[in-house]
Amino acid sequence: MSLTLRVGVAETTINPLPGMQIDGNIGVHRPVEFALGDLHARAIVFGQADRRFLLLSMELLAITGEWTDAIRDFAAGEFGFDRDAVAVHVVQCHSAPSMGQIMLSDRLEAAAKYPWIRGSDPDYGPLAMSRIEPMIREAMANLRPVRLLAGTALESRVSFNRRIAMRDGTSEMGLAGRPHEALYREGPGDPEVGVALFTDDELHTTAALLHHTCHPVHWTPHRAVHGDWPGAWAEEVRRELLPATVPLVLNGCCGNVHHADALNPQREDTPQSMARLLTEATRRALAEPCVRDDDPPLAWGTVRFDIPYRDFPPEVFDDARRLIEAHPEPLWIDEAHTRFEWDWHFAASLVDLEHTLAAHDAFEYEIQALRVGDLAILVLPGEPFVEAQLAIKQRSPATRTFVAHMSNRYVGYIPTPEAIRRGGYETRPSSSSKLAPEALQMITDRSVALLEELYA
Repeated sequence: MSLTLRVGVAETTINPLPGMQIDGNIGVHRPVEFALGDLHARAIVFGQADRRFLLLSMELLAITGEWTDAIRDFAAGEFGFDRDAVAVHVVQCHSAPSMGQIMLSDRLEAAAKYPWIRGSDPDYGPLAMSRIEPMIREAMANLRPVRLLAGTALESRVSFNRRIAMRDGTSEMGLAGRPHEALYREGPGDPEVGVALFTDDELHTTAALLHHTCHPVHWTPHRAVHGDWPGAWAEEVRRELLPATVPLVLNGCCGNVHHADALNPQREDTPQSMARLLTEATRRALAEPCVRDDDPPLAWGTVRFDIPYRDFPPEVFDDARRLIEAHPEPLWIDEAHTRFEWDWHFAASLVDLEHTLAAHDAFEYEIQALRVGDLAILVLPGEPFVEAQLAIKQRSPATRTFVAHMSNRYVGYIPTPEAIRRGGYETRPSSSSKLAPEALQMITDRSVALLEELYA
């Protein structure tokens, strides 16, 4: 039987230059001093007849819509891709830069004096783009017929719901200095470890998709770049299982999921320890695969819809404006001006958000879904809480569904209504937590509807 699905893969390094800002820690200047490990961008092109889909996975913190548009424009202009058939996923690595500014805008006086407070280095995006374009060309040149093999296993020892419910009815990210008030984890995690292999007629596995769900926040050494657990997992899989394969990691909806277990702080927790356990799970998943298909059909779809913004009390913005007017300079907590208080950051973020709300009634959200036979890949922007992913996987018509969050543009946290009621870091009013309480359910329902269309 001839294989009709074709796949092309390629990878490149996207390391920043010394002195560029490492993102992922609010209010901290983190110029790169050295690389503990390379940062990678990886591309996979799916093709069948006249249908093509391009998926990127990059070991970065975030990407803005402007840079996703630039990548889509390149793929459309040079290779004729439909722009809606280009998905750009970042694994949310907190020891890496971002493409585009995600924290604060140039509206603030301090942004001109301290560009790093914006949450990016303005020179990094063009540098990364200069590596991404030839990588896409290489992936297109490498297209070859393949078959699909996919499986999953459960591994509950590496990621945990990071929000802890307290006796007073609130929730905190971790114990927040109140260990005697802690009761239980507010919600679930997702222990699923997924792997999909694409193998040609000579039994060469050219590409692998690896799926797990967890915040990558191993940021020691603080001024070193590295790929965190996604990078370590990709390396471990290549070293132990698939030496000639390009492995693309898809990080799921981990808005409230973390590798640091607040209820068991003495456990080993490093990118390498996670990679070892995830690779063991990968091996188990491949021992009993649930999807085997020599000729999987390829289809994709995109949906865009408006999500209302949260209804914030006016005094939230009044208090923020007063603080920034009184302190146009960040509220520094060191003499070297390399760290400032979170209260100043959130006030500045609210000033930005107030301008956004004055110009827009709602936020346009985009969902992409890719069908590769009985494997579905769902691409979501922002940091949805894991409850949405679990519901999507349970309701999905596909045998297995891999979700890739933090894709295509920056949105911020998308919590459950209960989490918003309880409060805590992920729900604090700001440009990084701004959507209405019904947003997560809207995303869940639209995701399932799009998948049902592809599998009708």
